[in-house]
Amino acid sequence: MTDQPLTVNEVLRHMNHDFLNHLQLIKMNLALENVERANEVLMNIAQNCNRFFVINSLHAERLVEWLHTCEWRFPAINMTIDCAITDALPAKWDHVIRDYLETTLQHIANYIDAIVEQNCQINIISTKDYFELNVEIKGRWTADYKQIPIDSNELVAEVESYSHSLWRYSVLGSKEVIY
Repeated sequence: MTDQPLTVNEVLRHMNHDFLNHLQLIKMNLALENVERANEVLMNIAQNCNRFFVINSLHAERLVEWLHTCEWRFPAINMTIDCAITDALPAKWDHVIRDYLETTLQHIANYIDAIVEQNCQINIISTKDYFELNVEIKGRWTADYKQIPIDSNELVAEVESYSHSLWRYSVLGSKEVIY
């Protein structure tokens, strides 16, 4: 894990590395005449590309950058992001939500059990009326629970559960008050 934002060069390096890995996987499956698996890899690439553009529709520079680079900054944690975004995020929530996500993942990142698979599922819903971020982290870590405040009186962070193998929380906000 790195505490610093990635440089443009680092992002391009990661992107190209991932792209070449996907090409090799497609090439290998085609050589083995496993066309179905090669098509699955292509569909995965297309879905990731679509998700990239949907996430960008949040129009929240810091949060969007964090979401696009979190899997490279926290390589020990498998990240999955799903989203249903029909409206942008209020600008003043951008850094608050990004910082909250960063703080929560950093809280456990240095304490994870390297033998156990770590998974983080992030679901984002952003409509004209409200914003909802649901995070579920599964794995094993030794960090004890710590209340992490969210730096906004317009957003609410709710912890559903916390143990050394599961952490579920949500960040909720009503946009009706904002506009």
